[in-house]
Amino acid sequence: MLVSTDWLKEHLSDPTLVILDTRPKTMFLYGHLAQSQSLSVEQVIHFDKYGSNLVIEQEKVIELFNNLGIDENKTVVLIGDSMDPSAARIAWTLMYYGHKKTFLLDANASELQKYGFGLTRQTSSCESTIFSPKINSEIRIESDFLKDNLNNFEILDARSPQEFMGGHLPNSKLIPFTEGIGYNGKLFRDKKSLEKLFSQNQVSKDKTIICYCMHGHRASSLFLQLKIAGFDKVKLYDGSFVEWHGKQLPLE
Repeated sequence: MLVSTDWLKEHLSDPTLVILDTRPKTMFLYGHLAQSQSLSVEQVIHFDKYGSNLVIEQEKVIELFNNLGIDENKTVVLIGDSMDPSAARIAWTLMYYGHKKTFLLDANASELQKYGFGLTRQTSSCESTIFSPKINSEIRIESDFLKDNLNNFEILDARSPQEFMGGHLPNSKLIPFTEGIGYNGKLFRDKKSLEKLFSQNQVSKDKTIICYCMHGHRASSLFLQLKIAGFDKVKLYDGSFVEWHGKQLPLE
C-alpha cells in the first residue's frame, strides 16, 4: 500500500506509472514532480442535500480516470501530506472502484526536494485511457444499513476529542486519525506501531470495523492505517457525521 522515495526514483520513467499529486491545485502549480498530475479531493466526491462528501458517481469517475490515464495496467502512486487526509480519501476511491495497483508515497509532498526530487511549475497532459470500474462494495457502508446493525460493528470515530464529545454515533470509539500519522517525514506510522495503537484501544479483528469522521476524509486515513496494521474487515462510512446528523439518526 506504501512505496518509498527510493522506489519512486527507480520507477519515474516507467510508462505504466501514474503519479497523482493530491494537494490543493494552487500548491501543485507552485511546484510538483514533472511526471505528476493534479487530482484534488473535491474532484472525487459529490455533495448530497446534507452536505455529505459521498463517493463520486461511476460515470463521472470513468471520465475523470480516463483523462488521468488510469486503466487496470497502470500503477497509481498518490502524493500528499500526513496531516491532510486527501491522499487517503482518493486512494480509498480508487480502491472502491476496483483499482488494485493503488499506492501512496510514504513521504510528505512538501519535503520531496529533501529526498532529491526536482520540481517544476510546468503542467503536462497524458494520453487518455479506458477505465473500467469494478465496485468493491466490501469497503463502503451506507447509513441505512449501518443504523440497523450498529451492534454488529466496531465503530471508530477519526475526529478530534472535542468533536467526539459534542456528539458521536452510538457505540463508537474515538481514535483520532492523527494518532496514526507518521513522523520524520513519513505518511503513516509503521505497521508495528499501528498494531500497538489499535491493540491499546482494544480494536477487535473479530468484528467488521466502520470508520467515520465529519466528511469521510479523516476516516479514510484511519481506514488505511487499519489496513496497514493487518485488519482485513474495514469499511468507510463516507457519509459520516454530516449525513448521520442530517438524517436525524441517533447520537450519543
